[in-house]
Amino acid sequence: MANVLIVDDDQRLLEANAAFLASAGHTVRCAGDGEHALRLARAERIDIVLTDYTMPVMDGLQLARAIDLDPVLSAIPVVLVSAVATPPARSSIRASLRKPFAGARLLELTARFALRRS
Repeated sequence: MANVLIVDDDQRLLEANAAFLASAGHTVRCAGDGEHALRLARAERIDIVLTDYTMPVMDGLQLARAIDLDPVLSAIPVVLVSAVATPPARSSIRASLRKPFAGARLLELTARFALRRS
């Protein structure tokens, strides 16, 4: 199973997605903004980051860039989760999920990227 970092400023969505992934056997860490997520990613072994796009302090694209520029973190796949945005063509985002999304799609992406990291 994967060590997943979920980043979202919507506490209800954060808790729901965390509970869903944890019930599937994944270890989940949560952050309410990109800056906090970056600190967690540096402190713990993370296999995949699922990040909302629009957040305070540091948005999802800024977080993805920071991860990509960090030699220790750059191999961590980042999945952008958003109701409105799609990742720019020249970003380090590996995949995107459009809100609302099916739980099966979340599990599939998590499993696919976690396998690549192991």
